[in-house]
Amino acid sequence: MPSPGDSVRVSFASGVGSIIYSLSGANYIWDFSSLVANAQQEYRFNSPTALPFNFLSTLAFLNPSPDSLPVIGNIPSNFTDYFKNGSSGYRQNGLSFEYTPLTTFTIPVLYTSSDYVYRFPLNFGDADTSDGAYAINFPPLPYIGQTIHRESTVDGWGTIITPLDTFSVLRMISYVQKTDTISLDSVTGFIIPRPLEVQYKWIANGQKIPVLEIDCQVIASNEVITNVIYQDNYDSTLFQVNVTEILPSLSNATIYPNPTAENCYLNFSSNSLVQVNVSLFDISGREVRVFGKQIAFSGNNSRVLDLNGISDGVYLIYIDSEIGKVTQKIIVKH
Repeated sequence: MPSPGDSVRVSFASGVGSIIYSLSGANYIWDFSSLVANAQQEYRFNSPTALPFNFLSTLAFLNPSPDSLPVIGNIPSNFTDYFKNGSSGYRQNGLSFEYTPLTTFTIPVLYTSSDYVYRFPLNFGDADTSDGAYAINFPPLPYIGQTIHRESTVDGWGTIITPLDTFSVLRMISYVQKTDTISLDSVTGFIIPRPLEVQYKWIANGQKIPVLEIDCQVIASNEVITNVIYQDNYDSTLFQVNVTEILPSLSNATIYPNPTAENCYLNFSSNSLVQVNVSLFDISGREVRVFGKQIAFSGNNSRVLDLNGISDGVYLIYIDSEIGKVTQKIIVKH
């Protein structure tokens, strides 16, 4: 598991080809050496500094691609996930975000019950359930809540081959059901079940994160891959997602809602007045839609993107200008 100060480079692949990723068992060999990356990102884990998380958590992870919060209006930004790493397990116990211009400070959200991503020790055949939850009741936001039910099984062990290396691993499969609750007042409320998530993880001893993770959503009884993420070395030829060191003038791109079915809001920051062009690419690098040019002002900028007619799948929003470029991942599902 990660420690404060750790950073891990990961690559994103567009799919797994003909590999049957769900297969598993004892002394199994998984060959994912043919994966082809189309983007990269550096995961960074810091020490929690915000109250009360610095007393309750081990790690702070600035999440550039968080699950969308069920909020109405402006797009929250600067999401940070907080985790507790201990002898009993690795669990998320909080999050924080900013909600400008209605607030000028970070809103902390403590989980009322933690979401256990892993219980320790992990052994072949182990099965576990976890029920996490949080609630936000902070004017001017509506009441927002979410429950997270996780069922996990260590269903295999053996050897995995990735483009980076060969590892001895445990394989874990988790089914995650999230349900959102939104109340606009004391009378009006909504309960919104999200699509069932299936997470396949290959975990190697001594590694900070899974050496490979395949995330899916169950749509019409079928698993649809939404993420293929594996540890990798830096490759300068690939999209570097949200790397402000090499993209100093455009940054902090966020999308809400994400996943989305029709329209979404795009927020990003610029440090000067500049014309930007916004486009949508699929994960193979093909331009799918051009949203056109706009003038970006110094500070926060936003626009509505029309995604009607776009097929279900994983895409990249690409913001291009003469002073820099930035990308952000978006999932379209109807």
